[in-house]
Amino acid sequence: LSDNETIVVTDIVNQYRDLVRLGEDSFAMTQSADAFVGEFSSVYMRQINAVYKRNPLRALAAQRWGGVVCQPYAFCDAQVEWPDADALRGKLDSLLRDKERSSLHITRICRIYDGDFIFMLKPDRARFWLRSIALRDADETLADLRAQGF
Repeated sequence: LSDNETIVVTDIVNQYRDLVRLGEDSFAMTQSADAFVGEFSSVYMRQINAVYKRNPLRALAAQRWGGVVCQPYAFCDAQVEWPDADALRGKLDSLLRDKERSSLHITRICRIYDGDFIFMLKPDRARFWLRSIALRDADETLADLRAQGF
């Protein structure tokens, strides 16, 4: 198996089996993303940097706001300034979560492209930060970057 196939198989065996069987009570839905963001970023950057070798993507320090993780990445040496980060908390929560009915909750993820920066915003649950999800997110990011002419 290739490295990417091994990642998918491992996540199926270790996470998705229980996620399908247990749903909200599964490990992937009850555990914080803290232990997963680092490996997610490694896989994500490896995929992106296979295309953008001259100016590789690098991870910056993540921010956390009440159930939301914002993982910024940069194609440059600059750092993100977060002067009003706390003011974003309510806006991000309403953007990423939507309660349609008492039994239907919609969870969104968001990728924001700003110059040389990519901001990945997702809920703070392990499910959204698995390595197999990094593969999917990298594919979507590469498609977005190509469409933007980057």
